[in-house]
Amino acid sequence: MLSCYTLVMSENLLEPSEIKRKPTPRPEFKEPTHIKRDNMVLHTWGDSTSGFVTDRVISSTKQLHVLEFELGPSSGFRHSSINQTIFAADILYFVLEGDLILANPKTGEVELVSEGSGLLFHRETWNHGFSMGKKTTRVLEYFSPPPAMGAASEFSKRQPPLLENKYNYGNTVNNWPESQPDSKSKASFFEISDRTSILSFRDSDPTHLISTLVATEFLHVIKGTIELGHVEDFALVERESVVYVLEGTLIIDSVDGINGQISNSVLSKGDAFFLPKGSKEKMSVKQSDSAVYLRGSGDVPANWKP
Repeated sequence: MLSCYTLVMSENLLEPSEIKRKPTPRPEFKEPTHIKRDNMVLHTWGDSTSGFVTDRVISSTKQLHVLEFELGPSSGFRHSSINQTIFAADILYFVLEGDLILANPKTGEVELVSEGSGLLFHRETWNHGFSMGKKTTRVLEYFSPPPAMGAASEFSKRQPPLLENKYNYGNTVNNWPESQPDSKSKASFFEISDRTSILSFRDSDPTHLISTLVATEFLHVIKGTIELGHVEDFALVERESVVYVLEGTLIIDSVDGINGQISNSVLSKGDAFFLPKGSKEKMSVKQSDSAVYLRGSGDVPANWKP
């Protein structure tokens, strides 16, 4: 999940302060690359206080950090003294499977988000996450500015510790739902779904529908739906991007912006594709009725500091 350390466990259960850690793997790619789900880098985040989270790290560069994390049935993560879940980034949690409860333990805000939708939050937002019921919850995370720019553990360890967790707004209980607009204006988390998106076509063609989910200074995320038989021209990749297939089989033709090499990749559900800035890409569907994908892009200036 989120932070930047893998645990090295001994035979005995240690206190968080005694746990030895090593940096989370940060897979980087320089050219257009197909990343199969089975080849994503496995990682365990957490400690005995925060709880443990299973990650599949997809890509982690100076522009964008992308991973998939899992919470087992009726489990979750909080923060601890060595894993403070507060960062200097725009972060999207998009639920791939199950239901995610996301809480801000500082303000008491609690939100529930289900499969096919997500929550966005910004820098300096404390967050705890929990799965509901008997199903595993799987979440795709887009994070920018990324850990490589100092926005994760390097930032969080400098923040004052949060010593008490709050899971209740409290101040709106006697005036609900009339106080809902005021509550939303102060929200930590922002709903991300088809209902809140901005729709457009790629190349003026409705057979490639684009839903803009997130557009901030550093992070841009779209959801694309491509119908069988769609044809499009190559497009320049203006921001480093990672595509993740949600449904169907997606074909990506790419051109390396450095050496001009052309490649053709067939992505299955759960696969990802790295697109460096300056490359070119076009997408199509030939093996299923349609394909649905997420595409997250990072845009962080080289001189940015957390």
